[in-house]
Amino acid sequence: MCNAEAVVDQSLTQLVADCKALWAFYSTFDNKGTLDNDPDTAAWTIDVEPAAAWSDTNPIKNWYGVTVVDGRVTRLEIERAFEGGKLVSELGNLTDLRVLDLGNTGLTGTIPPELGSLSKLLVLNLTGSNWISNYLSGPIPPELGNLTKLHVLDLWQNELSGPIPPELGNLTNLHTLYLGRNFLSGEIPLELGNLTDLKILSLSSNDLRGSIPQELGNLTSLEELYLAGNELTGSIPSELDRLTKLSNPRLSSISHPCESEKVVDQSSTQLVADCEALWAFYRALDGKGYHYPENPTEVWSNTNPIENWHGVTITDRRVTHLELELVFDGGRIAPELGNLRELKVLNLAGNGLYGLIPPELGKLVNLQILNLESAYDCCYNYLSGPIPPEIGNLTNLQTLNLWSNRLFGPIPKELGKLSNLKSIVLDQNPLFGPIPPEFGNLTNLQDLSIMETSVSGSIPPELGNLTNLRRLDLDNNNLTGPIPPELGNLTNLYHLRLGFNLTGPIPPELGNLTNLYSLSLVGEFTGPISPELGNLTNLETLCLTHGLSGSFPYWLNELIDLEILNLRDNNLTGPIPPELANLANLRGLNLAGNDLTGPIPPELANLPKNIISDYGGFSVEELHCYIR
Repeated sequence: MCNAEAVVDQSLTQLVADCKALWAFYSTFDNKGTLDNDPDTAAWTIDVEPAAAWSDTNPIKNWYGVTVVDGRVTRLEIERAFEGGKLVSELGNLTDLRVLDLGNTGLTGTIPPELGSLSKLLVLNLTGSNWISNYLSGPIPPELGNLTKLHVLDLWQNELSGPIPPELGNLTNLHTLYLGRNFLSGEIPLELGNLTDLKILSLSSNDLRGSIPQELGNLTSLEELYLAGNELTGSIPSELDRLTKLSNPRLSSISHPCESEKVVDQSSTQLVADCEALWAFYRALDGKGYHYPENPTEVWSNTNPIENWHGVTITDRRVTHLELELVFDGGRIAPELGNLRELKVLNLAGNGLYGLIPPELGKLVNLQILNLESAYDCCYNYLSGPIPPEIGNLTNLQTLNLWSNRLFGPIPKELGKLSNLKSIVLDQNPLFGPIPPEFGNLTNLQDLSIMETSVSGSIPPELGNLTNLRRLDLDNNNLTGPIPPELGNLTNLYHLRLGFNLTGPIPPELGNLTNLYSLSLVGEFTGPISPELGNLTNLETLCLTHGLSGSFPYWLNELIDLEILNLRDNNLTGPIPPELANLANLRGLNLAGNDLTGPIPPELANLPKNIISDYGGFSVEELHCYIR
């Protein structure tokens, strides 16, 4: 690559060496400049045009994110353009580099100590975000303390661990230092007090311990200070009073309210223990959300009684409800919440939570509601890792909602032990593997939704045991095979949605589901549309697409409540029956991609205007099989 004259002038030996360092780095990436093909991240990612691609046909000076000055690479800025790479030691050879901006690129592995050789570096950005994280782990190399010209060091939201190197105190030109949202431990180095030009210092949401160094009082240029979400102890040093430019200090983790009689009756040992668990959770949070209490008497602090704390309900001297939807903005779920043994409701929806679901939540044996979902159109959670099988211990649980996080791995079969469960929502997580047949044991279940995941395999016929089910949504997954006829046992079902890779005929047993008002089946089906579906006279939405054959179903005109009818991309033949005009409530119709013949019946002119367009395969507005 770098030996090609089209890429780099071979007489520029240092630029050739820089090219080799860049190529060693680029070769580690999984996704190279195509991230915005994903509609979920399109607004957050950058597409690389072909002329800017890193290739043997484009000069290095045209490579996306690369700046070349006087025969050396001086800037590398690829934030949000590539994904899934590793920092290679060869990057330390870019000795003329001023800016290294690799934020939000899905980086994994460790930070190589060779980056400490970049003596001209002004900006080092390895940050993650809630949308496209970095996942750098291991310690912060002390060699970064050699970068004495550095103005910005941003390592926010990775998985870095170990102590903060005292060598960072050598970076006396630093203006911004972000180390928050990692797993850093130990004490805050006294040497950070040498960074007298610092304007922003973020150490929040780590596992830092000990006291706040009085030396931080030397940082008189400081405008923002974030220390919350640690295990810091002691009082706030009086020297910090000199930080007169502070606009948003986050020091809330210092004082410990659970030792105060004003907060909790110290004779009530169990309530004191519950307070300790709540405070451990609070210290792991980052900031205020949309519904943070405006009333100061509801704030979690050492001046307000625990029973006044926002979202906390106490019954018989135990915490029984923790309802904090949209209250905070970022943080982790502290494992100490597992000590709230009398908790019945845990609602942490839409708080920007990240990290793992702690298995300790499996100790909450009285829990009835566990809601860790994102909030619609507003505030997401970003929980990752597997669903802990310990959740299967919560045998009193009635509601489990994990909608729209980043949970991955198989669905634990242990969830099949939650015999009191009425609702389980696992949508929009990168889960994989089969749907556990043990779910057939959840006979009290009314709502089962596993949509937009990567689960695969066949639909377990055991789901036919769930005779109390009202909603079954398994759409937009990698499920294969036929629709089990056992689903015809679910006679209380109102909503059935299955897709996308299902095969075989539509079971006539689905005609038993006479309470259905919405039915969506998307796959590569064979055979005719079962006439037994004509029994579903309560249907308002009917979507049957891809592969079905036979003549147009004559009985559809009997489904007089039908509002949306989508039969696109099948192999239906024959004329369109004029009796469709009897569907007076119809507001959406799509018959495109069939082999229908003959004219559009004039009787259809009685249908509402604008639902029928030109014949052209009888395409009638672009309806998709999405039932909300």
